[in-house]
Amino acid sequence: MAEYHDRLQEVERYKAKLKENKQLVDEARRNKGLLTQALQLKDETMESLKRGELDGALVEISELEKSIPTEREAAVQEYLSSSTFHLAIKPHCAQEARFEKRKWMAVLDRYDDGSILRKYHEDIDEHHRKGETFVLAVDPSSEDESDNEGSADAQTQHGEEGLGDAEDDGRTRSDTARGSASDENE
Repeated sequence: MAEYHDRLQEVERYKAKLKENKQLVDEARRNKGLLTQALQLKDETMESLKRGELDGALVEISELEKSIPTEREAAVQEYLSSSTFHLAIKPHCAQEARFEKRKWMAVLDRYDDGSILRKYHEDIDEHHRKGETFVLAVDPSSEDESDNEGSADAQTQHGEEGLGDAEDDGRTRSDTARGSASDENE
């Protein structure tokens, strides 16, 4: 019977160990689930931080892109602030001015589709009819958001030469008119 009693105790010890092992396995499974959730939470947090950093970087990049003038804006601004623009509108040397005007018109057509000239076309025609010069004053320090090429003020000057593109031997219409008036005075 002692042998039976020893075996019974051994079975009880095995049952206790089995129960203890089951508890350890259950605890390990719970810990595994908690660790998996913690790792997922950590990964999500890292991704959101990365996204936040990327979003911040994208915002900085877009602000920098806005502050850097585009090729079109640079070409339009260069044209408006150049003396060539004024020479094309009010030529001193007609042949040179025609070449420069064609060159800058091509630039405007490429980058601005001529919207600058269309903007002032009616004013220019009105001044032509009155025999006045149309002067476009450009303020490069102004930041007018509506047309992105600086502020421009149209002014008239009475008694100066017009904008005529029709030329006779390199002379504009107003040069021709002045020439015929001076011919009459002689």
